[in-house]
Amino acid sequence: MINTYNGFLIHARNYRETSSIINIFSSEIGIKSLLFKGKYTNKERFKFSIFNEYSFTYNDKYSLPFVSKFELINQYVFDRKYYLLGLYINELLYKTLREGYDFEKIYIHYKEFLISVSNSNDSLARLALLFEKRLLQDLGYELLLQENQYLIEDRYYNYNLGEGFKVQSSEKNNYSILGKDLQSFFLNTLTSEKSISNLRLIMKKVFRQIYPELNLLGDKLF
Repeated sequence: MINTYNGFLIHARNYRETSSIINIFSSEIGIKSLLFKGKYTNKERFKFSIFNEYSFTYNDKYSLPFVSKFELINQYVFDRKYYLLGLYINELLYKTLREGYDFEKIYIHYKEFLISVSNSNDSLARLALLFEKRLLQDLGYELLLQENQYLIEDRYYNYNLGEGFKVQSSEKNNYSILGKDLQSFFLNTLTSEKSISNLRLIMKKVFRQIYPELNLLGDKLF
C-alpha cells in the first residue's frame, strides 16, 4: 500500500553498505522507520535534512518500507547556535513518543518550536524548558500545583509525579522552586537561569519516571 505523509526527519543511521534507516515524525502516525536507498554520508546527507518538513511517500507492504519519493514543503532556518538544541528535541521525540499519543498536537507544537527558534534570542536552556514543559503536557503529565495548594511567592516548592507542586517541608535543594518563579514558569515568562535549571532537573526526573530506561544524551551538548 502506497502512503504519503508530511513529516520531519528526526533521526538517521547507516544501514548496510548503500542504505540508511531514517525515522520520520508525522502528525498521523507518529514515529515511523523507513529505508532510504542511499547512504546517509557527508556526500548524500543534504538530499534532505533535519528541521525541514517534507512529504514522504513509501510502500507499506514491506516489513521495512522504503522511501520512494520525498518533497520539501517547509524550510526552517535558524542560527547555528540552536542546532544542538534541535538535535536534543528530536532525540526527545524519538525516545518518548508511543502509540496512542496525540501526534497531531505534538506535531503542531514541534513546528511552533522551530518557528520560535527561528525568531528567538532566548538561551538554549529556556527554549528547552518551554518545549519539555509542553511535551509533558501533551503526553498527559502537565506540571501543576497540588490540589488545594496555593501559590505563595516567598515559599519553596518541590514536585512529585501524580501529586504536583507542593510547599517544601525539607531544606532547599536543586529540585526546589521559589513560588514567584513557579508562577513565572506557569506563565512561560521565567528567565532565572537557576530556576530554569532546577525545573529542567524536575522534568528530567518526571521523564525518567514515565520511561524508566530513558537515556537522553543531547542536552549534555549545550
